[in-house]
Amino acid sequence: MSFFTGTAKMVNTSPIPGEAGGHKITKEAAVALLHDHDFFLKCEPHYVSHRTLAPQQPDANVDASAAKRAYQLPPGLEPLGSPAVKLYEVVDHVPNPVWSSSVVSKEEFVDFRDGLWVRIRSPLAVVMETKWTIRERSGAGGEQEEEEGGLELVEDVDISCSKLLLGIVKAQVDDNWKGIHGKIVDRLVEDAKRGKAEE
Repeated sequence: MSFFTGTAKMVNTSPIPGEAGGHKITKEAAVALLHDHDFFLKCEPHYVSHRTLAPQQPDANVDASAAKRAYQLPPGLEPLGSPAVKLYEVVDHVPNPVWSSSVVSKEEFVDFRDGLWVRIRSPLAVVMETKWTIRERSGAGGEQEEEEGGLELVEDVDISCSKLLLGIVKAQVDDNWKGIHGKIVDRLVEDAKRGKAEE
């Protein structure tokens, strides 16, 4: 890592209601929604478009162990499905005070048992690795937890970029996370009301 590179870690958490419309919201339904990459990508407030990319190396995605080596996935991450790592090119329209611009990023998605892991490589050497997890709510218990349910959505973000950009990237994550979480939770509630979140 260069002297000019800065890093930051951020964790954002949102509660998930236990039920909606008389139907339970299950962990399986919440994880399945994170595994719906088309939906997930469109939760980003600056999203414009995306397309699927072919693997950089033909043998990189044959199985989970090959993908872990080829993509240098973090220890303990166990990919599900095939291909183990799904690649996307994503276009976002990022407004700023001076001008607005389209930003094209390369993104690596890995489904795992409790959620989704995403690595975003953006221009100017900005790299974000985010682990999205559905878990039992911390300290679950008591009457209030029983009424609301015991699940939560956890977004665990690691940022690496130029120290000059670090504050801007952190601010963008901070500005966007509530909206992204809200779209995910709202969709779970809608699905539950239609009886889909129990499936």
